[in-house]
Amino acid sequence: MKLPKEIKLYCKKCGTHTPHTLKEFKRRQTRGLAWGERVKRRYKLKGYGANKIKAHRTTAVYKQNKKPTFVARCSVCGAQTYFVIPKRMKKVELVTV
Repeated sequence: MKLPKEIKLYCKKCGTHTPHTLKEFKRRQTRGLAWGERVKRRYKLKGYGANKIKAHRTTAVYKQNKKPTFVARCSVCGAQTYFVIPKRMKKVELVTV
């Protein structure tokens, strides 16, 4: 699916509809002391390769497609919000219009 790089959205800070620039949301690195990461590290030290862990798994891990998430930045005040498309899709591309 192709999306424009700039769309009009409601800005809570401005209180009106303003043009927002979209950029793809990227996850940050996971916390090393989080529960799942500690289990992985413990299994790596034992020499299992950390692939035999029985960590907490959800059904979202097994889904093939994700709902695309973007960071929308207001061009007037600079406030940032998340912009999520509520449908699963394999590929999303931002294009200039």
